[in-house]
Amino acid sequence: MTARIAKKGRCRLATLACWTALVASTLGCERRDGDASTPGFMPSWDEARQSLESALSAWRDAPAPLPASFDIRAVQFVDQLRKPNQRLRSFQILGQTEIENARQFTVRLNLEGEDSPQLVKYNILGRDPVWVFRLEDYEKFSHWEHNMDQPAPN
Repeated sequence: MTARIAKKGRCRLATLACWTALVASTLGCERRDGDASTPGFMPSWDEARQSLESALSAWRDAPAPLPASFDIRAVQFVDQLRKPNQRLRSFQILGQTEIENARQFTVRLNLEGEDSPQLVKYNILGRDPVWVFRLEDYEKFSHWEHNMDQPAPN
């Protein structure tokens, strides 16, 4: 029992360390164009859209078997609700929404094995790398929630 508690504590400590590093690395950042109203960790709308398109295109165009992650150079893709080995047939970016601390896009996903398309929101933030989060994953991430049933990484 104490080993399990210690393992959970190490996992939480590692998560805290990652967050601390992320926050520390973004403090004092400024936008390249000097726009003080937008935090330095926010990509421009064009960069955010290109990053989203790149991540979804990598998923759509991935060879079989599908990789566990569709990270590409300078873009990290987080979509934990994606079913393993489920292919993306096509996608359409429907619009963008102003939200605090991220760029948000609504996307129609046509997935293999599903009769109707899914409407999904993705939040994009960060710079080098740009992070593309499915909204549900972004909310877990921003509220420090994670699945405690999964074993801690080695």
